Amino acid sequence: MRKLFQLTPLLELLQYDTLKIIGPYRFLHADASSCSFIYADYHITVRGKSVEINALKEEMLHLSVEDLQELHMKMTKDMGVSDNVE
Repeated sequence: MRKLFQLTPLLELLQYDTLKIIGPYRFLHADASSCSFIYADYHITVRGKSVEINALKEEMLHLSVEDLQELHMKMTKDMGVSDNVE
């Protein structure tokens, strides 16, 4: 049985070409080959040959990445950034 409500942050990387996050986040940047956002206590940057946004909703971000080159996660908890995620 599937959960009806997601209560905790969820970051899901499938086959290195699809990234889905569920939960509150702050979108920072996107261009043809990269995307960055704040999620939970992390600043996350995704780079690839191309990065495409499939869905951008209030508490869900879904990306398609062609030829993933980098997935960088840096903890922001001590920087006071995650307190402002909406």
